[in-house]
Amino acid sequence: MDVSQEKKLKTSELLGYSAYSVFSMLGSITWMWRSMYYALIGMNMSLLSSALMIARLTDLVVATLVGGIIEKVRLKIGGGGKYRPWLFIFMFVITFGIAITFTDFVPGNDTVHFVVVTIGALCVTISMSFIGAAQFGIVPQMAGASAVDRTRITVWNYRIMTVGTILTSATAAYMLTWFGTIFPSPMNYTVMSVGFSGFYIVGAVILRRVAKPYDLPQENAPGSAGAPQVKVADMVKAVTTNSQLLIYLLASMLSMIGMLINMNIVIYFWQLIIPYTHGIPASDAFPGLYTIASTLTQVVGFVFSMIAPEVGKRLGKDKAMWVGLLGAAISSILNFFFGAGFWAIFVGINMIMSFAAALYAGFGINYALDCGEYGLWKTGQDHRLVIMSMNNLPMKIAGIIGGFSMYALAAIGFDSLAVQAASAQGVLPAFIDDQFVTNFMLLLMGIPAACNLIAALLMIFAYKIKDEDARMYAAENQARMEAAAAGGASEA
Repeated sequence: MDVSQEKKLKTSELLGYSAYSVFSMLGSITWMWRSMYYALIGMNMSLLSSALMIARLTDLVVATLVGGIIEKVRLKIGGGGKYRPWLFIFMFVITFGIAITFTDFVPGNDTVHFVVVTIGALCVTISMSFIGAAQFGIVPQMAGASAVDRTRITVWNYRIMTVGTILTSATAAYMLTWFGTIFPSPMNYTVMSVGFSGFYIVGAVILRRVAKPYDLPQENAPGSAGAPQVKVADMVKAVTTNSQLLIYLLASMLSMIGMLINMNIVIYFWQLIIPYTHGIPASDAFPGLYTIASTLTQVVGFVFSMIAPEVGKRLGKDKAMWVGLLGAAISSILNFFFGAGFWAIFVGINMIMSFAAALYAGFGINYALDCGEYGLWKTGQDHRLVIMSMNNLPMKIAGIIGGFSMYALAAIGFDSLAVQAASAQGVLPAFIDDQFVTNFMLLLMGIPAACNLIAALLMIFAYKIKDEDARMYAAENQARMEAAAAGGASEA
């Protein structure tokens, strides 16, 4: 039997691998209330934005180096191995970062607030980069060259994450309210963040336990000769000369830029656009219609997570991605023209968009892993982790670019002070008119449509790794490494 088609991993192992994803989502529940918390304790919002931007830019640099650091450094703490020590270290760093972020050490002191937010955000974002790279690297350790098991891991992980999304969105506001009945504000944020950050430790412990049989300490690894002497120049070359990786990263980045622009401003669709176009009170649209739409979309998204990845498997990874991106582009175009006029159409089209995304989202890190296998097969140098760690870059770059969406809103006439004043009076702000609605929908749906369309074209015409190629690369690479390990063991 072709090794690439073997199915070896147990369901318990797939669940164990996915545990970190769902527990980390629970752990991040309070993270979404950052702006609300610092507004509550009176921090200047421009200082908060500056602190978060410092953290994002620093993390962008770290994200480019993390794969090389893990490749070059071997630690013995946390049970040893290539990845488990990093999980051990950063599960504590991330919980510390969240806990201090929601602690008002010196009330009313913006200098202290700025320092605390910066340190907390750095702890969280850098931890995510290291933990994410380790989680990526464990996939080929557990699955070997089996394309079937590699896909099973990422599809299970994706499905479990959709459950986590439903849990967090359905409980976050209620949990914060409940803590508020027990502890005075802002202490309720502090207690909740300390408690929920522990979920990161729970998830990392489970992931480390599942990885233990596969992530062996270096001295116990078959044919091991110690930590690899990897040159930084070789790592840089492995990324910059891998054309397929660069195409995939660019397509991913474009898609994520569109997604984050949409996410950053969609709340105003429900608070401002729907009340204006439907002639209803703002309170009926938000939280009323918004809650209904959000819940429906999440539940349908879970159903799609069970169906769409199976369709994606039949299409193949490369085709599933461009079909999904093209579907997202078409859906965004339809919502640009029709979504503002009737909220149910907007929600229905968004559901179609979620199905399109689910076609390829279940493959997860397998795209970057295929690019890594391609690089190893082509050059004989194993920089798969370095290449897989680049999978974090599109989201981090998109996060920085998406952060400028508020400036784009201001450019089309949005005024937050006018929104606050109008809200206090129970009316819509004066700047809302037909032209503003058109311009807003262009930002909300037009830009994501263009981003996804360009990304789809890149995957159609420039990305060349088919599923059969990826299986061949993985099988031949594993055979070479096993032969080299056997030769090294016999010489020893």
